[in-house]
Amino acid sequence: MKKILSVFLAALLLAVSLAAPSFAMTQTEWDAYLSSEADADDGIIIQPGADGTQKNFSWYAPAETEQVAVLLSTSPDLAGARAFPGKTIRTYQGDKAAKVTVTDLRPGVTYYYACQTDGVNSDVYSFSTAAADRFSALYVTDIHVSETEDPAELSRTALKFNEVVTQAQTKADLSYILSAGDQASSGLRSEYVAMTAGQAQKSLTFALTMGNHDRKGVDYKYFKNLPNESVKFVSDYQTGDYWFAQNDVLFLFLDSNSGSGADHRAAMKAAVRSHPNARWRVAVMHHDLYSSAIPHRESETKLMRLLWSPLFDEFNIDLALLGHSHYYSVTNVLYNGKGTMAVENGGTVTNAPGTVYMVSTSLTRPRGEEPAFSDKVAIGLTEDLTRTLYNIVDFSKNAITVRTYDFGTGELFASYTLEKTDDFSPKTINLFRKIMGFISAAIGTVYAWFNNFHVYSNLKEKGYDVDLMDAVNNNFLSEGETVC
Repeated sequence: MKKILSVFLAALLLAVSLAAPSFAMTQTEWDAYLSSEADADDGIIIQPGADGTQKNFSWYAPAETEQVAVLLSTSPDLAGARAFPGKTIRTYQGDKAAKVTVTDLRPGVTYYYACQTDGVNSDVYSFSTAAADRFSALYVTDIHVSETEDPAELSRTALKFNEVVTQAQTKADLSYILSAGDQASSGLRSEYVAMTAGQAQKSLTFALTMGNHDRKGVDYKYFKNLPNESVKFVSDYQTGDYWFAQNDVLFLFLDSNSGSGADHRAAMKAAVRSHPNARWRVAVMHHDLYSSAIPHRESETKLMRLLWSPLFDEFNIDLALLGHSHYYSVTNVLYNGKGTMAVENGGTVTNAPGTVYMVSTSLTRPRGEEPAFSDKVAIGLTEDLTRTLYNIVDFSKNAITVRTYDFGTGELFASYTLEKTDDFSPKTINLFRKIMGFISAAIGTVYAWFNNFHVYSNLKEKGYDVDLMDAVNNNFLSEGETVC
């Protein structure tokens, strides 16, 4: 019966998708869809490859799995499909997580794929690569798919995310989801699997970031399959910084849970050196830096700014997409912690001398209290704080435009554009600020090493079988685990 229902729902969704770019469902339909998803489709997610010619895939597989692959074709029936073999790592639950990279992708092409586990195929899904001259992404944060004693909450929050993605796809031809952390509330596999269950999610490349809630478990470590993942000194137990390029944009995804400034600087330096001609540099990480929206967190945020602000200035980050505070805010252009140009709703900033820092609202956990924004915030949300906002970011060679929409009404809430002319020249960080950045980075690295003892203790208290030296020395690449 479960298989029949799965086939029926898949056929229904395919018919709907051919008629309109929508995967919307009622709560009843979504509950049935979650309960009927085939085991072969468990946790399928597309993540970025090193550049636009690659995609990374990940999903869960049985413990006895010996071979995994992704079948890729330009035909819906997978005619002439090319098989890309991969590897598996053993999870702490005892089964395996499959990891596959597909290559030689062409811009502006729709591909169809199935994930294969020991010869058993998942359903056929599709994705489209970005055009060579422009692309769009959905930027969200604090999705907070929630695993609680009430399974209805897990389903409700996963459906809310599915609805946001579905609505966003009517606003732009999306290629990526850029998520600034706290995808889960407890860091559990069930949360990640529910978050990516929808067919809309399986059609987009999901670039995710470690949040403080993702860090509460260990499943992020197995769920991810990220490019250019970096660690040099000390990093998080589950992940490191990573980067990828798409067209004229270099994306730097940074783990702000880790205070190891030396690691962050090394990763950012390597990324910039690998793509020296990237016209735009966009950083994505979890923690808010400049909105000061939550006063009791300001002491922590000041320390964050000491670490991150010199790095963002040194490597000329154009736009930082953040989360954590759950309040919508966009700063003026900042350099050395000071405003250099104003950002206005509906306006355009040309050749910005510094970084714009943006935070979006949580998709499922709105704040209730009035925010205390700093004077550096140009656009902020101070009314109707329960609203859900999502953001479409349009990238082209000469401009980045961010359009923020109200999920409840589907109407445009705010927008702004950053543009560069051919004669744009970035600022050069002065020697004193660079030295101070080195000092704060070094202190942060020492702090991060000791802080990982605390992380290890928390994970052990929750019953996770975590090795002390893995947790402290950050064996996040799963070295030493069974690999097929």
